[in-house]
Amino acid sequence: MKRFFFLLLTFLCILSIAACNPPPTTPVLSTKMPLPATATLASTPTTAPHCQPIVTLRLGATTAQPIRPLLGINIGPGPAGNDPENADLTRAYRQIGVTLIRTHDFYGPLDMAMMYPDRRRDPSDPQAYDFQQSDKAWQAIIAGGFEPYLRLGDSYNNATPPANAQERSNWVRAAVEVIRHYRQGQWNGFNTSFHYVEIWNEPDNLQFWPKPHNAQEYFQLYVETAQALKQAFPDLLIGGPGLTQMGVSTPTGQTWLRNFLDYVRKNNAPLDFFSWHLYSNDPNETVRAAQFYRAELDAHGFQNTAMHITEWNTDIRRQASPNAEALALRTGGKGAALLTASWIALQDNDVAVSTFYRGPDPAMDAPQFYGIFYADGKPKRIALAFELWSQLAAHPQRMALSADRQTGLWMLAGQNNADETALLIANPTQSSICYRITGLEGRFIRLLQVDDRSDAIQSVALDGDTVEIGGYTVQLLLSGSH
Repeated sequence: MKRFFFLLLTFLCILSIAACNPPPTTPVLSTKMPLPATATLASTPTTAPHCQPIVTLRLGATTAQPIRPLLGINIGPGPAGNDPENADLTRAYRQIGVTLIRTHDFYGPLDMAMMYPDRRRDPSDPQAYDFQQSDKAWQAIIAGGFEPYLRLGDSYNNATPPANAQERSNWVRAAVEVIRHYRQGQWNGFNTSFHYVEIWNEPDNLQFWPKPHNAQEYFQLYVETAQALKQAFPDLLIGGPGLTQMGVSTPTGQTWLRNFLDYVRKNNAPLDFFSWHLYSNDPNETVRAAQFYRAELDAHGFQNTAMHITEWNTDIRRQASPNAEALALRTGGKGAALLTASWIALQDNDVAVSTFYRGPDPAMDAPQFYGIFYADGKPKRIALAFELWSQLAAHPQRMALSADRQTGLWMLAGQNNADETALLIANPTQSSICYRITGLEGRFIRLLQVDDRSDAIQSVALDGDTVEIGGYTVQLLLSGSH
């Protein structure tokens, strides 16, 4: 029955419109530990570029703008679901460079509905809490060396907002006790130095904030919880609400957003960060969403509020051929290239923290699910691209980069303290593009590539000054002693 529940949940998530759309640490580089057998580097012979015209890319000096890691993910690293064949992803997460794990959609553990199930009970009574399963999930996160990003709320399958004012008051007080348990060791808990607490998830989504609850009730819950947490833990960064993409894409969603910001401002509640979600196959939508939210925050007096994107992935709901296209978007080079372009777009649009949705699939017979790893732990191509992101992020001194003509390429370059350079390029189009690099001629000595020709990162020989990047391909060029 439990396996049936997760398969049914998977099916509902894919059909749902938004239900599952639903300070960083130094990334761990692939050079520090051997690659798993499923992701060993594959050598690809060089072929002479044949595409025209050739685009010229010019690398310039380092800039004042740093490259942010943006290497967070939702759930894990423990196995998803109850299938004994599902894999622990601790080693895999380290391999690809994950730094931050958002505690959302464990489907029970680390949900308020499990930790504090009866909202009528006294929040000061330790017997009112059940931390057993939640502590296991938390221990797996910190034992792996990852920072928890605590989502205070519930998962897709059991979202239960407080039923009335008394339950809301108790919930707020319980939220403080939960953080004491995980941050200050209360009730045989943990002393974890995490930074972020996000209040709820997608309260503009009926799956997470069902009727008869209304928006005003969430506004009250956010304000009361944020104020209580800031008083108890002044150094914590408090935010929310994990808004669905309706907040940018529909008039109703925009009204919800503005009413929320007005209410928080009126009640002088902390909003250290504003979190939002986006599922899209167009990196330009990432740009538009980030710019829209930044403008709204500034207009409502939240100029110092950071932006977090706490769920994002491709969108498989609007495909004419859902099976083939869904697999291309969730397992193939197409998805890897589109999401790499979006990751680069986040760098340019004031996003401070990212937690991709999500790490593992819950079952092997749902490969088009949101995970970047199959349930058995094998990486999808998106996970391979994520590893290239982490290697680029290890070169945090951003470099000026321009092209001599309009292309479909998305690019980002950086340097590290050893004066080594990395250049990340995504081609989210179906056509090959040839390019040459000026400014650091002859400096790049290694090229890593992710595309549909291999289910591993390919090591491509560089021959001459012109490089071809195929359609739906991600490349990382490295210099120096890499």
